Amino acid sequence: MKPSLKQATNSRESSATSDLGALFAPRSVAVIGASAEPARFTGRIIPTLQRHGYRGAIYPVNPKRSELNGLPCYQSLADVPADIDCVVYGIGAGHILPVVDACAAKGVRLLVVASAGFAENGTAEGKALQQELVHRARAHGIRVLGPNGIGFGNFVDRAIISAAAVMAWPDVPRGGIGLVSQSGGLGLATIAYCAFEEGIHFSHLISTGNEADIDTIEVAEFFVDDDATDVIAITLEAVRQPDRFIRLLRRAGAVGKPVVVLKSGRSDLGKVMAASHTGAMAGQSAVFEMVCREYGVTMAEDVDDFYQIAAMFGKLRASGKLAAFTAPGEGCAALSLSGGHVGLFADHGSLAGLRFPALRGETTRSLADCLGFDGHFQNPLDTTARVIGNNAFWGKCVRALMDQDDIQVVVPIITVAPSYAEALEDFVRIAGERREILLVVWAGGSFGEGEKEIVRRSDVPVFRTPARAAEALRALQRYCARWNRPDATPETLPVLDNDAARSLLAQARAEGRTTLLEHESKRILAAIGMPTPRDAVVSSISEAEAAAEALGYPVAVKGEHPEFPHKSDVGLVALGIADATMLRATVADMHARLPEDGRGQILIQEMRPPTQELILGVNTDPEFGPVVMVGLGGVFVEVMQDFAMRLPPFGVTEAKRMLGELRGISLLQGARGTQPVDLDSLADLVARFSVFADHNRDMIAEIDINPLAVVAGDAGCPFALDALIVLQDD
Repeated sequence: MKPSLKQATNSRESSATSDLGALFAPRSVAVIGASAEPARFTGRIIPTLQRHGYRGAIYPVNPKRSELNGLPCYQSLADVPADIDCVVYGIGAGHILPVVDACAAKGVRLLVVASAGFAENGTAEGKALQQELVHRARAHGIRVLGPNGIGFGNFVDRAIISAAAVMAWPDVPRGGIGLVSQSGGLGLATIAYCAFEEGIHFSHLISTGNEADIDTIEVAEFFVDDDATDVIAITLEAVRQPDRFIRLLRRAGAVGKPVVVLKSGRSDLGKVMAASHTGAMAGQSAVFEMVCREYGVTMAEDVDDFYQIAAMFGKLRASGKLAAFTAPGEGCAALSLSGGHVGLFADHGSLAGLRFPALRGETTRSLADCLGFDGHFQNPLDTTARVIGNNAFWGKCVRALMDQDDIQVVVPIITVAPSYAEALEDFVRIAGERREILLVVWAGGSFGEGEKEIVRRSDVPVFRTPARAAEALRALQRYCARWNRPDATPETLPVLDNDAARSLLAQARAEGRTTLLEHESKRILAAIGMPTPRDAVVSSISEAEAAAEALGYPVAVKGEHPEFPHKSDVGLVALGIADATMLRATVADMHARLPEDGRGQILIQEMRPPTQELILGVNTDPEFGPVVMVGLGGVFVEVMQDFAMRLPPFGVTEAKRMLGELRGISLLQGARGTQPVDLDSLADLVARFSVFADHNRDMIAEIDINPLAVVAGDAGCPFALDALIVLQDD
């Protein structure tokens, strides 16, 4: 059977990704326009390769030279006496197309284009040149990294094909973090340099530039499959292909590789700058953050958090401890001889959602033996300055704390001393022997030579401040809760009969309408099984009186018109109409408020006074598409922003998690005498609504059900008392 287009696309993606490992480990490299000037891009590539011990063949290409860096220099690619795996291009953009043809003749598989002057300049010429570059390269089976990037560093195979200044760092060892950065300056400059300073290293550093061909997601997919990479670190300016991004997160989680993201474009100004730089629209920051939480991704706030948290994940994965706990942040202990540091860590840890179990009798007795004195020991533990000069107590106390069965993470906080060698060696030894996690806060330093290297070379994560350590443990808690929980596998989605609702949506769209009236919106929701109040559309006062009699007073009267989607803002909602006299006056007032274009009408609706109000809706994010939101209604959503979001579709279990995230969940459970909501029915409704939003993502732009109300006498089942559906523009 012939594969579908989607299947064929996925097959190509998988094949291309599997090839990246070979592309980033070329057996030979040619540098077009190779220069002897170290200040020039093409003058730094070959010295960098040589300095880092590249074992393949290097071919400088420059018609003005015969020798460069001790190597024969060739007049053109055609003169190189062998096939070439990788070509580096760093001269004027206008000369690129003939070079692509020359690459094809030499069997080149990867073309690294560092030059600017392509789509990033925003001109029609630059965009056309980039498009033609990729078109020709693909025709010859050549992959392109860039343009407008600064290359890559493969520290596993010692193939450092980049002119980034940080690559002058001597003797960079192989690490376990795979970093891919849309921004070369951020990834292969600041992040790399600062990480190297702290002894944190990488399996690969890859700059994707304009991403004309190889993009961030493809590189990250390669990291998922790469045995040398334990953690995937990504800097992003925009998510161009959200489906691929989410597939990546699922794959990474399934194989136990944490993902750490540093994203720009989260503020209004940042979005504008990101769009101008990448040509992609950045989505709402709240939606991106929700996606990260849902898949256990760490969203770093700044550069330091980014590489330090990645390093922690790498060490824990390498030591086999990353998969050991579902909620390590709920069993933390900390100790220091500085009361100030203990208090600071307690504050930051509490704000990060960490829990510090009370120390039990056996633990306190062991601590007294370790410290040599009795005391009122609490968690976090202040050992006091009485132990200064006795570095043996650190390891003993750590072991005593780990022996308590509800403690899973121990954080010793050391400060400044002539030497911490004994304590550090104990920490490393204990971390290797025990199942529990040991994380060190070194808020200072020591004067012993080479002591930092003791922990840097180990599997013990180290942080500079209590705040950074607490934030890292929050990230660890989120990752473990998502990927180590027993129900991490996808759940079954509700079955939904979408035909009737979709037919109504299609009819409205065929009529050229984008904003549906309330009674139309509720009719569509009723078609998917959502409870709605009884109502009637009327065109005269006599029809209104008949409808009100049938529904029973009191009733609600609403004026409907496509130009007024939010009716209450223009006085088109009247509640509690108690008799015919009030009804006649209200209907007449509504008619007067509606435009005289024949598109307005009156809706008479039964009154269902709510005992609890919620809001349920769908919005379309520029990056991720439909997003389902549920929250408490009224002041809770407007002022307190108490709501939860998910990407559809999802099942009942996920819907219950959403409800559990609401700060006002106790009100739904019947706190302070309120009528409890049937949370099982509500979760089922939210899940079915998410499936409806997913099935009709091609037509629906927005749905607003406000209020979704629980009414007296209905066993806590919610009703859609008002609704608005907005369709996508054609």
